[in-house]
Amino acid sequence: MSGAGASQTGGAGCGRFTRDELELAAIARSDPQAPVVDGLPAHLTECPVCAAIVDRIAADNALLAEFAQAAPMPPAPRSTEESGPIQSGPILGYRLGDEIHRGAQGAVYRAEQLATRRTCAVKMLLRGRFAGERERIRFEREVEVVARMRHPSIVTLYESGVSRDGEPWFAMELVEGDRLDAFVRAKSLAPRQVAELMKRVAEGVAYAHRRGVIHRDLKPGNIVVDGEGAPRVLDFGLARSDDEGAAEQPGSGTTLVGEFLGTFAYAAPEQLSGDPSAVDSRCDLYALGVVFYECLVGRRPFEGARSIAELVTQKTMSSPERPGALNRAVDRDLDVVVLRLLSADPARRYDTADALVEDLARYLDGRPILARDDSVAYVVRKTLRRHWLASSAGAALLVTIVVSGIALAIAYARAERERVRSDRTLSSFRDAVGSVNPESAAGSAQLTVEQFLELIEQNAATELSAEPAVLAGVLDTIGIVHLGFEDAARAEKSLRAALDTRRALFARGECSTAELAESLHNMGRVLILEGRLADAESAYREALALRGDALGDDDIRTMLTARHLASCLRRQNRLDEARTMFRALEARARGRSDYPPLELAAIINARAFISSAEGDLPAALSQYQDALATIRGELPADDYRIGRSLFNIASTEEKLGRRVEAKAHAVQALAILRKRKGGDAATVQQAEALLARLESDPSAQR
Repeated sequence: MSGAGASQTGGAGCGRFTRDELELAAIARSDPQAPVVDGLPAHLTECPVCAAIVDRIAADNALLAEFAQAAPMPPAPRSTEESGPIQSGPILGYRLGDEIHRGAQGAVYRAEQLATRRTCAVKMLLRGRFAGERERIRFEREVEVVARMRHPSIVTLYESGVSRDGEPWFAMELVEGDRLDAFVRAKSLAPRQVAELMKRVAEGVAYAHRRGVIHRDLKPGNIVVDGEGAPRVLDFGLARSDDEGAAEQPGSGTTLVGEFLGTFAYAAPEQLSGDPSAVDSRCDLYALGVVFYECLVGRRPFEGARSIAELVTQKTMSSPERPGALNRAVDRDLDVVVLRLLSADPARRYDTADALVEDLARYLDGRPILARDDSVAYVVRKTLRRHWLASSAGAALLVTIVVSGIALAIAYARAERERVRSDRTLSSFRDAVGSVNPESAAGSAQLTVEQFLELIEQNAATELSAEPAVLAGVLDTIGIVHLGFEDAARAEKSLRAALDTRRALFARGECSTAELAESLHNMGRVLILEGRLADAESAYREALALRGDALGDDDIRTMLTARHLASCLRRQNRLDEARTMFRALEARARGRSDYPPLELAAIINARAFISSAEGDLPAALSQYQDALATIRGELPADDYRIGRSLFNIASTEEKLGRRVEAKAHAVQALAILRKRKGGDAATVQQAEALLARLESDPSAQR
């Protein structure tokens, strides 16, 4: 095809070439076989008017292809065997192989760095030396952006330069793996596992944002999950650096007013305006919301739109269907996180990617998320469910006051939004706590912890009858406090009521699997205290199965239930089963840098009980001492667990005939246990009996 102006459609742009010829030039960007008029590529490097038209046509073509889902999925990176031998190429020091990815600004090839024999990826600018000024600027910016970032969730750049033909390029880490959406489908990941992946992606995005870099094209194809299961963010070809200032202003040559950059389906509503000044880090958060949604339910939000115009309207004027309505495994907290990300109003999204990381960490830890449109019931339930009360009257009172204070603060903050429901819940909870007010109810300075909790429980059953989820959380916490004082009867009454309430809620879909598992775990504890070992084993096994399904086998709470089950087996003298479980738990715990020292100490302590039961007292003493050394520095000197460890050491030393050391440790243990438990607890009485024996033994005197 030759002859400028030969087409009957007439001139376009500056008038030198026809509209058809400019359209063919746009098509040639994605189809190298498309015929291009002689002299047109060179003309586009000199004429900004024609270059802008070609850019717009190419963007429209890409948009239509994407909307119609006509474009095939980019191929996953292939192994060296699949790719064939690496061929020589135009870049000094590298041999280029097959193309493995094509992005917004460039094509990526498998390559070998000759000096190091390292397999890597090389990205080259699309259109090469015929690329326009803006394309070159963007490509060079990508090099600068990626070069200054070092994060486990972001691809690493090795080297950059210009080829023999004058084409810019850069070499980077080759990430072998699957794009994010394909990985999620292939592994059939549960929502919690998806949240863990998205947290790691968000950490990389937050790192980039803290350095002033906005990606602007986040989508599953630009996130690859490597062989270790770690997600990596790729393709910063459309990234913008906040520190470039005027570089994004109209007339700068990098972004034109009215120009759309990114991938339409993942673009935030404000990106569709084509106003560069409207684009900030919250556009990346919207894109993460689309990716998150897609990974949770298997499709993007607003896929029901019948046209581009309808899709734009839906993005800007409405909220997508919540993920939990499409996938029942998605709980309310994840619904809130995803819908917050997908808010059409940027001000309603998270302020920063770091805030998203924090909320995902809270979700994964079982803590209240910050994004929730908080009701009193939600915060009270979450706070009570997680809070581990210290075994003292002062701590019990303090935590109760703090919890009621949280309820008050949130109720007033949300009064205009949910006045009727919040006021009813707040009033009920306040009346329950107010039942111990000495000026208006049954409280007094002589009120014991048991009496205090009884009054709270009685009033809570009445005042919180309309909020069974909150009531279950209150009862669960009260039961744990009774358990701390070794009051089995009161503990079982409260914990049984909490468990029954949660079972009923669970059957209606109003209680999470993790909450029901927690009640079962706590019930196992009280059954152990009562000596009902078979019933305790049953409760622990059900809790373990639920926690494994909801949280995963490696979650600390799942491992806690496994430890309690192993202890239950030990108490039934099933030592081989218990030993196997404890060894496996200890190996997993020591292999993790994030495993709590207190939990590791509990596992070591449990193994010591087995050694003692088998008559290996030296081994038992060594393990008890190891457990004590592990928790010292982690706890106050008068913590109950310190006292209990000292008692175990003293008891073993007595059996070994080391009565002087045993007496010293028994004195310390009794002082701590008496302070924390009072005089009626079984452990205190055991410590008193031990010390009495040692004091009556002349060999224990120094």
